[in-house]
Amino acid sequence: MESESESSSSPRYVRIPFGTRLHYPAKCPFTGWKNPQSAVRIERREMQMFLPIPFLGIFKLGKVGRTIFPASRMITVVTRLLRIMSLLFIVAGVVSLKWVGDKRFGWMSPLAGFALMYLCFGAEWLWLRRVRIIRIGMSSLEVRFASQEYAEEFCRMNELHCHSRPARKRPVPIMVNDVG
Repeated sequence: MESESESSSSPRYVRIPFGTRLHYPAKCPFTGWKNPQSAVRIERREMQMFLPIPFLGIFKLGKVGRTIFPASRMITVVTRLLRIMSLLFIVAGVVSLKWVGDKRFGWMSPLAGFALMYLCFGAEWLWLRRVRIIRIGMSSLEVRFASQEYAEEFCRMNELHCHSRPARKRPVPIMVNDVG
């Protein structure tokens, strides 16, 4: 039998329909602090199709899911700093070629810029791990909350349902025209 503290920290999954006007509890879902004064954008990209076509280019088809959640000032500042630093590292890596391009290992500076950019992406992913978009559906986003209390309050305010497991991925029907 689970104790009360274990059940309150279990993750909860909520399916949010697109176009829904959301109401948020007066609490930061990342830290639990009362009355958050800022907001953070949570984003997820899913690649659906990748077609490299010779002489024409690369065609990518994917979905992007974005939503905004209230957050404490500290969460917002660190998130913005990580997003800006990732851009600065890539620009600095390319621009540094001007000064170190003729040196023996000068070609490594853009690689270091890319590596630091991806390091910032990973740090941001870990920083915002308490609220995460799990799946982008045809008509909704599925969001995982680390805090059960926040998820239940969020669902109550928006008349949504809260689950202890992610929803099963449903197959997408394909329509085919009859020939003949």
